[in-house]
Amino acid sequence: MISGYFDDAGQPRIAASVFGNRGEATIDAVIDTGFNGSLCLPLSLAIPLGLELYGRINYELADGTIKRELTFEATIRLGETVNRAEIFLTESEDALLGSELLEPVLKVI
Repeated sequence: MISGYFDDAGQPRIAASVFGNRGEATIDAVIDTGFNGSLCLPLSLAIPLGLELYGRINYELADGTIKRELTFEATIRLGETVNRAEIFLTESEDALLGSELLEPVLKVI
């Protein structure tokens, strides 16, 4: 079972572990149901982990703007589930966990 909580701003959060080539970190990520990727990680956390460069991707923001960004790969543990996942980097302070990582761990009742 995976548990989370709502922060003071009412955002749902969940803990996940991210493993890179130089280290690992447990993050407190905002669950972003509008993000269909896996994980958006702050640069300040990603650099010390030594994430592997994965490729480039075009994606569309909510306002219709198209962005082209580098993507990285890491191992992520969410509850008991461990997966390799594509990571986007952000200058935000919050990590965002998207539906791609939630799908394999959610139990639909």
